[in-house]
Amino acid sequence: MKIKSISFIFIFIIVFCTSFHFTFFFSFAANTDITANAFVNQMTSGWNLGNSLDSHYGEPTGDGNLSQETIWGNPEITKEQIDYVKELGFNIIRVPVTWHTHTFRDDKGNLHIHPDWLKRVKEVVDYCVSDDLYVIINIHHDGNLFHTGVNEKEFNQIKADATSLWTEIATTFSSYDTHLLFEAYNEVDNYEKYWSFGKKAAQQMNELNQLFVDVIRSSGDENNNRILLVPTLLHATGDQFQDAYVLPKDIVQDKLIISVHDYSPQFDQAIDLVFSSLQAFSEKAGAPVIIDEWGSTDSFTPSEYRAIHASNYVSRAADHGIKCIYWDNGSDFAIIDRKTLTCNESMISAIMTPRAYTSNDSTVLSSWDDYSYMTINQDTGELISDSNWGTIVVNKNKNGGYDIPKTKKTIYIGLYARSNMSDQRIHYIYFFDSKGNLLEKINDWDGFTEKNLSIPIGSSYVRIGINNAHESTSLHKYKAAIESGNLAIIVNLYE
Repeated sequence: MKIKSISFIFIFIIVFCTSFHFTFFFSFAANTDITANAFVNQMTSGWNLGNSLDSHYGEPTGDGNLSQETIWGNPEITKEQIDYVKELGFNIIRVPVTWHTHTFRDDKGNLHIHPDWLKRVKEVVDYCVSDDLYVIINIHHDGNLFHTGVNEKEFNQIKADATSLWTEIATTFSSYDTHLLFEAYNEVDNYEKYWSFGKKAAQQMNELNQLFVDVIRSSGDENNNRILLVPTLLHATGDQFQDAYVLPKDIVQDKLIISVHDYSPQFDQAIDLVFSSLQAFSEKAGAPVIIDEWGSTDSFTPSEYRAIHASNYVSRAADHGIKCIYWDNGSDFAIIDRKTLTCNESMISAIMTPRAYTSNDSTVLSSWDDYSYMTINQDTGELISDSNWGTIVVNKNKNGGYDIPKTKKTIYIGLYARSNMSDQRIHYIYFFDSKGNLLEKINDWDGFTEKNLSIPIGSSYVRIGINNAHESTSLHKYKAAIESGNLAIIVNLYE
């Protein structure tokens, strides 16, 4: 099904979704000469068919294990579900696929995919392609097979298994045109230091991406021109991950897309920090970047800002040349009910007609005068000296904290950390009343980079502390990072 040009013809839009229906009619045709940049430019919005073909349990049993498709609570995938996703306006579907529990090894130890599972994946891909949708398939929850930060012997086995799986996948789909895209892996972890950056892990991730591209290109037919997605280590967006990333060499020009994940809950202009960084990364790497997992749960705080977050996210990402594919797992992230074929009207509308949201209450604390080189007593919240390890605390008022107006009910606290400060995290958030009594606290050893929180009743100010849980940080290093723009805390207070 090859047609020489790609065109998007927007005929009309009809509202369709239970009482609110949103049907988006468009047509496009595949072109083996389409570049990755042209493809991204023509993307509208994407949707993940999460927790279906990637659902899994246990170890391989030697058969197709087809029943695993529904073990995480979602119904069996049907053509009607895919039709409905298209009617809502999405033009690309990412289909995460777990393979390990559907594999077996031959007498020589070589890994193979059970034919029944390949047939089922092919059926779902066909549902999408028959609707003129672009579709991405990947290797998803297969971290036990594919990981990094390991010794040479183990990594050689990982490469052999990656070669086996991608050879069989590529061969199965070799005749499919450019409606079908392959994504190499999903959130490949670093076994030297779990869920963290590592130089060895990043180098091995680059090798796995190169192997993936080489295997697909060597499989022939339409795979010679297929657009491929090659992720960063962990699908992460941080500076260290970006700086260590090497775009694979390819035998064709402009057919690679870099994929990352970002679940920031920030819903206003402050999120431009994320997107501007990704835009610079794209330009440096020489390939477009897409975010093929983003989203929010149904417990987003405050609930009335969930759709604002979605609309702002998609709009501001697009302003930086970045397109997004929403993560829908059929449960807390769901915006489409796969059983009833209904949708979250406000979220669909926000994604399909995105608008940037600007807040007047967002503050970036980018001056050294905004901080104190101290830490927080983990029991009482009292400010104490921290000369041995190194913590800084926001100090914007006479109480050594950040004032909270009485009218505000929710607070967003985010950390902007780049370059040599990439391992800094928020560890302490302590709320106090006007008399200095501790009301509530968050004390997280692992730390985090951002949260939306309900403000405890009676709060007058909050203390926010950050440090690096893995190594000490000097006052001089903190000061230099803040003054150079590599470290800042973002606070947004809203009703």
